Amino acid sequence: MTNPPGRRFGCMAVALNPAGDVLMVEPAYKPGKLILPGGNAEPYEVPNEAAARRVLMETGLVLDLWQLVAVDYVSAREVPEGVNFVFWGGRLTDRKADRVSAPPVEESGVLRTAWVSPGDLRSVTDAEQAARVIDALRAVEQGTGLPLLLRGHPAGA
Repeated sequence: MTNPPGRRFGCMAVALNPAGDVLMVEPAYKPGKLILPGGNAEPYEVPNEAAARRVLMETGLVLDLWQLVAVDYVSAREVPEGVNFVFWGGRLTDRKADRVSAPPVEESGVLRTAWVSPGDLRSVTDAEQAARVIDALRAVEQGTGLPLLLRGHPAGA
C-alpha cells in the first residue's frame, strides 16, 4: 500500500495537584465537557513533544513528559481513527498548580481549566474520557506506566 490511511495521534498529559485532583480543560469545541489537556500531534512531531506543546498552549504549564501511562486506541466512529498517548505530568507543587490558567481562548482553544477529583470525573466528562483518566491514574499508582522509547532509547530521564 503506497498511501496508508492517515491516523490521528492524540497526545495528552495527566497531572495532579497536591490534593490529588486531576488537571482538566474545557475546550471551545466541546463546551460543558472537560478533557485532559493536550491535542493532536503535527505530522512528524514526537508524541511527548506534542503533548508538552499542547499542555503549555492550553494551561501555561511546562511539563517534562516522557513516561506513558496509557495508550488508548480510538476507532473511526465519531473522530478519525487514532491512538491517544497519555503521559504522566506528575504531581505539581501548590505553587505550580496555582499558576495554571488557560491563555485567551483565541490562542489556546480552551474556555477554562479545572481541577477535578478523580471521584467526580464521570460527572464532568464523557465515559470514555473518564475511563482513560482513571486507568492512567491506576497505572501511576501501581507504577505500571511505560517508558517512551525514541528509536529504541528511553526519552527523558
